[in-house]
Amino acid sequence: MLTASRLTWFAIAFAFAVPSTLVMFRENGVVTRDAWIKSFVFAATIAAVIAVVLDKGSQ
Repeated sequence: MLTASRLTWFAIAFAFAVPSTLVMFRENGVVTRDAWIKSFVFAATIAAVIAVVLDKGSQ
């Protein structure tokens, strides 16, 4: 279930994960459209896992 706490954890984790994954997926130092798409998908996955794990500890 989506709670305010999980949504907050997701937003925080997503904000930190996007720049990290964008650096990881860039091609020859150039940020392309494909790199943005991969970064958002990968960052959303990471953020979802972090949100579920960190929210479990607070309950």
